[in-house]
Amino acid sequence: MTPNADTGQRGPEVGVLGVDEVLARLLHERVVGYLEAVDRLAALEESRTTAFEARRLAAAWRAVLRLHDISARGGCPACGRGRRMCSVWRVACAYFVHRLPWERRRFRW
Repeated sequence: MTPNADTGQRGPEVGVLGVDEVLARLLHERVVGYLEAVDRLAALEESRTTAFEARRLAAAWRAVLRLHDISARGGCPACGRGRRMCSVWRVACAYFVHRLPWERRRFRW
């Protein structure tokens, strides 16, 4: 933290990521990793219909998440929620990041 010239109090350093930014980046990486793993599994799938639909779903999620990507100011420009994680990203994290223990063993990425 650098001292403020006016008050003498220390404020956040320029270039230092806040906890929210770090968490948002980690969640983003996990969601993207999950969708990439779906694509890899679809490539191994014997059923062409299943593989096609899995890739299609993953592509649709990527498109929606790009629309709701975090702006330079730290919020979702599509939802206008300020600096809080929007509902689209909360749903993606709930389904693709927070997994049940028995699901973790089956699906490693």
